[in-house]
Amino acid sequence: MFGIIRQKDIVITFCTAFVLLVYEVFLSRFFSAVLDHNFVFLAISLATLGTGLGGYIAYRSAGRVYQLRFIWLGSFAVVLLLTVSLMYTVPFRGIWFYAVTAFLPFCVGGTILAAIIQSQRQHIHAVYFSDMIGAGLGAISSIWLMNVMDPVRTIYWLGAAVLLISFFWMNTLRLPQKISCVLVILIAAYTFIEPFSKDTFFRAFTTSPNHIFKNNKDVKPVFSEWNSLAKTDVYDAGDGQLLYITIDGGAVSPISKYNGNLKEVDYLTHTTSYLAFQDIPKELALIIGAGGGQEVLTAQMAGFKQIDAVDINDDSFKAVHKMSTFSGDVFQQQGVSAIVSDGRSFIRQTKNQYNIIYLSLVKKKSENGLGVALTENYLFTQEAIREYMQKLELRGRLVFLLHDENELLKVENAAEKVLQAQGVPINQINDHMAVIGTYQHLGHVVWGMNKTVITRPLLIISPEPFTLSTAQHLKSEAESIQQIPIHVPLIADHMNEMKGSLKHKNVDLSANRDDKPFFYQKTREVPKSLILLISIIFVISVCFIRRNRLSYGSFVYVSGLGIGFMVIETTLVQRFILPLGHPTYAFVLVLSILLIAGGIGSIVAPRWFSNRSRRYTPLLWVAVLTIAINLFITWYDQQMFYMPILYRLIGGALILTPLGFFGGMPLPLGLSLLSDQQIGLSWAINGLMTVAGSLLSVLISLNWGITAALGIGSFIYGLLYLLQPRLIIASSA
Repeated sequence: MFGIIRQKDIVITFCTAFVLLVYEVFLSRFFSAVLDHNFVFLAISLATLGTGLGGYIAYRSAGRVYQLRFIWLGSFAVVLLLTVSLMYTVPFRGIWFYAVTAFLPFCVGGTILAAIIQSQRQHIHAVYFSDMIGAGLGAISSIWLMNVMDPVRTIYWLGAAVLLISFFWMNTLRLPQKISCVLVILIAAYTFIEPFSKDTFFRAFTTSPNHIFKNNKDVKPVFSEWNSLAKTDVYDAGDGQLLYITIDGGAVSPISKYNGNLKEVDYLTHTTSYLAFQDIPKELALIIGAGGGQEVLTAQMAGFKQIDAVDINDDSFKAVHKMSTFSGDVFQQQGVSAIVSDGRSFIRQTKNQYNIIYLSLVKKKSENGLGVALTENYLFTQEAIREYMQKLELRGRLVFLLHDENELLKVENAAEKVLQAQGVPINQINDHMAVIGTYQHLGHVVWGMNKTVITRPLLIISPEPFTLSTAQHLKSEAESIQQIPIHVPLIADHMNEMKGSLKHKNVDLSANRDDKPFFYQKTREVPKSLILLISIIFVISVCFIRRNRLSYGSFVYVSGLGIGFMVIETTLVQRFILPLGHPTYAFVLVLSILLIAGGIGSIVAPRWFSNRSRRYTPLLWVAVLTIAINLFITWYDQQMFYMPILYRLIGGALILTPLGFFGGMPLPLGLSLLSDQQIGLSWAINGLMTVAGSLLSVLISLNWGITAALGIGSFIYGLLYLLQPRLIIASSA
């Protein structure tokens, strides 16, 4: 009988961990569509606090949750389905509503996991193995599931599956309860076949203050796709000339009405973008951030016959193709190559030399573990600018269309450092750059929008200095289309005036590096919200141990593991983006390998520890491997970026497997030495500290860089290795 119960516990643990991980990925997509990008990560962190609270509930239940675990599993599925339905259908309510609502499934799921681990102390390594494998496979499956279905359908399918499992194991249900369960299962299954999201408005999205068309009732949606990377929509404003692509409700990119006759879109010659394509050879152009295709048309009007259009979001290309009767299917024209890729990855792999490399408003609204912004941050570093310039012809140009003066000065500072490193004297650097400000765009006055000094500045960087004739032509052309020459080499320079106006602001305008690529983090201040949340977590954890007599040795041990593991894990996701060329690949690879390898490590962990007074070597291995991996990724990034993605993924998996293997050993060891009651509380504290670890990794990376974050994660494990004998003895005393 016990063997059967144990098998069921393994299945419940696996299913709960699997669904919780997919749900966490779902939240990253959901929150990106409704919240400002600054709050996406914070909201998820608040929600995952539920896992820690669930451990505390299991600790206080004295085994009652375990006795009712099949009912709790069904409740978990119901709460998950109700939570997603509520967040989807209720109009926008703000960050705290979503954080608290999303918290509930984590709380119920965390309670189930802690209760099983607490009650199966003698089999803790097997249960922990099931937990890690479930979460790891959830990481792998989440991307595929959300691309095959949309994110909402994914959750409904998983909820129905979990509810069905619990229904077959709940033998104590009465007939009315069984009928209710069957109805819920049928409803959830029906939404998988015919999703309610097709007929029900995503009201949180349409009413969000971050939605660009929230208050415009005349704008109608004509296309919508929602996958693991972004929510892509096309809107018709009724003007007959333009459609608008939005990514997660923002980052608008127009689609021009086009029937193959360039004269139909000659208004594009009055934009600053058109100036970028003048006075250079017209052989091959690269556009990064292709969006709705206006820059492709602009390049064609300037005389370019061959154009590579790159965008990381495949649905942008699908949207333009879907609207082909309106758009002229611009990306399918002869001489145009539509390429789905991160711009930085593409520029490293291409063998082409371009006359112009143009990055057009590539910032997207989403900024999260899977979001586009993680990749696009790397588009503006010093290393990126150096790589762009290496792919330019002698008379080529590197051009950025940016949002405001802050972004302009950060890119300009990075370009200055690159030019200086290439041997350009400091007093001649300004002769290699020009800046044009936008007064009006497509007939609308935009100068000074959003209280900016410069709106939509165009930064032109040339490997060769501008000649006087080229500078004069640029200035006259800008003035002829009512745009503003901010800086034209040898003629006009108003950059110092603009820099002076920003000196009094607490804005970080320093050039970014690949090790610290957070381009959109402009403030020098540490985010107070993150510090407050970390402080709250530590206070709650200390209260737990003071009121429940958990030894400080246990507290330090499980806290250190939670913080150290998450600092390493979340930082490695960022570290792998460049060599893999896509944030989705980095997320799936790091989480799945560390979790699955960690589950395998937990099974063999008892063989590595026979004497509690001796230091536990897997802790040291984690510390050493973390530093080694960081050093190895530098070589890996430089040597393997040109290889097919499959080989790069295999190489990354081989690098990460030993780290995950040893990283899965220490926690089940510590828990196995505790009493049954202490296990649930320790699980709760470890869960809270994993949240604190993810927040700390953000703070450290923002302020000191990715290498520093990995170094601190390694240091935590090294310190635990040195202190472990005393902590373990204190824990089991």
